[in-house]
Amino acid sequence: MNKNQSAACSNTAALALICGALAFAATGFAQSTRPGWGSTPYHDAEGTGVTFRVWAPNATSVYLPGSFNNWSTSTTHLIQEQTNGDADGIWSLDLPGITNGSQYKYYFTGASTPYKNDPRARLVTTAGAGGNSIVYDSNAFNWAGDSLTPPAQNDLFIYELHMGTFPSSSVPSRFVAATNKLDYLKSLGVNAVEIMPIAEFGNTGSSWGYDPAQPFAVDNTQYGGPDGLKTFVLACHARGLAVLLDVVHNHYGPSDLDMWNFDGYSGGGPLGGGGIYFYESNTNLQITPYGDTRPNFSSNEVSSFIQDNFTMWLSECHVDGFRWDTPNLMMHDNLNNYIPAAGNLINAINAMIHTNYTGKISIAEDVYNYIGFDSAWDTSYPYTVTPVLTATADSSRDMNVIANAVLYNVRYGGTASSSRVAFLESHDVVGDLNGGIRLVKAIDSSTPNSYRARKLSTLGAAVTLTAPGVPMIFQGQEMLENQSFDSSLPVNWSKTNTYSYIVQLYSDLIGARRDLKGYTPGLEGDQCAMLQVDNVSKLIAFHRWKSAAPSQDAVVIANFGNTNYPSYNLNFPSAGTWYVHFNSDSTNYGSDYGNNGSSVVTASGNPATASVAIGPYSALILSQTPDAPPQLTITPTNDTVNVSWPNTYSEWVLDASPTLAANPPPWTEVSPSLYQTNATSIFINTSPSGDATFYQLNKP
Repeated sequence: MNKNQSAACSNTAALALICGALAFAATGFAQSTRPGWGSTPYHDAEGTGVTFRVWAPNATSVYLPGSFNNWSTSTTHLIQEQTNGDADGIWSLDLPGITNGSQYKYYFTGASTPYKNDPRARLVTTAGAGGNSIVYDSNAFNWAGDSLTPPAQNDLFIYELHMGTFPSSSVPSRFVAATNKLDYLKSLGVNAVEIMPIAEFGNTGSSWGYDPAQPFAVDNTQYGGPDGLKTFVLACHARGLAVLLDVVHNHYGPSDLDMWNFDGYSGGGPLGGGGIYFYESNTNLQITPYGDTRPNFSSNEVSSFIQDNFTMWLSECHVDGFRWDTPNLMMHDNLNNYIPAAGNLINAINAMIHTNYTGKISIAEDVYNYIGFDSAWDTSYPYTVTPVLTATADSSRDMNVIANAVLYNVRYGGTASSSRVAFLESHDVVGDLNGGIRLVKAIDSSTPNSYRARKLSTLGAAVTLTAPGVPMIFQGQEMLENQSFDSSLPVNWSKTNTYSYIVQLYSDLIGARRDLKGYTPGLEGDQCAMLQVDNVSKLIAFHRWKSAAPSQDAVVIANFGNTNYPSYNLNFPSAGTWYVHFNSDSTNYGSDYGNNGSSVVTASGNPATASVAIGPYSALILSQTPDAPPQLTITPTNDTVNVSWPNTYSEWVLDASPTLAANPPPWTEVSPSLYQTNATSIFINTSPSGDATFYQLNKP
């Protein structure tokens, strides 16, 4: 080739570059200056469209095939962003005219698996190679009227559920099916639902949810996607129910995991790489019990990805807190070596939650009193207490085991408090994948609804749910469910009718634990002491109270033997009258129960003692506040109507209504400024109006 030929070729190349630049200008492709990761719809003074942004530091080009360009892999490409003149591994593009609901994927030229879902997509058709990402406007949902202050930790009562077990054959999605059961949960008395993981998982069938393939995307096909979740959360909040979300960041996938070798780079890891999102140079960092896909917490971009995930659930979906799946596994490699980057990340996320989202709750599965968690599952509690309940002979029941489980954190040691979550059943305890068995079936495998199974399971519940800790029950426990948890097996809601009396027992028990009637505030207290540990008679009793209000005592008595005690002498915290607010031997909870047990006991002496009656396999809850509402007395005269009640009930308020025909009646509070008092009563005097007026007392 001579010099003239060379010059001609150079000129041709220069012309090609100029033409390429003109074509680039004509398409308007440039890196975006708008915020947002993934696909973010925009509507501003410059127009309407979608901003796409993705982290892909090893890509040489990133194209955007989608429903808007006939899935072309050469038409629409993202631009590599520059920071101080240097490429920073981030690619972005503002694409005008793209509408919400458009489908797309990223295409990495030269990669062995070039098509990839967006790791930050809020919505996908399905996870993995067969699915597409969907443009979703995270700000479009109408949150009007949404307002909930999460419950205080000492009042928190959790109902754990799995969204996939709510049958949806007659409704659009499982979120809708679950929403239809919220009135039931509210009437049960719980004030928080804990949802097992809902991120798009790595198969098209059922899953427990601990195999997230798209961490930012809510399962779409079965559950109902992000709008389904938001509708569910809004409905929960309207009923005073907080929503806690189970999240998984100790591993991802491992199946249908488009994040694996995401931008074409696999790395040199001994287990097959993994690329930018995963540890890939150290086998022990890669390996987890659930797949060799531990996220690379040492990467700033991966850490930001995970923290942004928590922010999304809080800001966009209004959840009220989290249950972290095995954060201890996040922080320890396969040889149990500590991973500082993981610990720092968890601590930073919990600090962010508590700083930016007042009252939100962060619960760990297996990390106690550390790196910012509010509470942790006492995972050893059910495996310690259940054998006492399932023992075939009463003589084998060790009351010291029960007493220690009440007073102390079984797994971590130390005094029990709301820093632990106490439970007998959870997805792990009763789940099919773990060989789990429901408590009633563990007690009586042949007849799980027998007298023995009902009495011992509810006795265990009474002790567990009144012991120090955040109480939790698992779906179906309150309706005597005997089938192991299976993510493909719908909840049998007919059992709420079949065993309505057991549901009522749990409702009354939850009401006592949360002091919903105002009779048992001590059960929400921070203090607990044993009054009796009788390993001969198989009976324990413990005292609950608040440090700030030591006179608001509650006493729980539990008889673990099949013996009726008409008179059992027991120490009490103080002398005086003690009222029974819950008796699990009541015939309200079983027609074959004996209705044995005291209703009122009087303690005297120093120390104070009383004789108490208690039925077999039964629990009593007592306090010194009478259970019955105060008597309202209405006395008409010629000129006035006097409405009065005892002045010992000063915390109660008077309501009035012109009718009882409406459902509910239109009760309105009578102004306290009208109240008068004398030595024995609180009263109002009102002039007769000629029309009927009805009155009731209400404890706010």
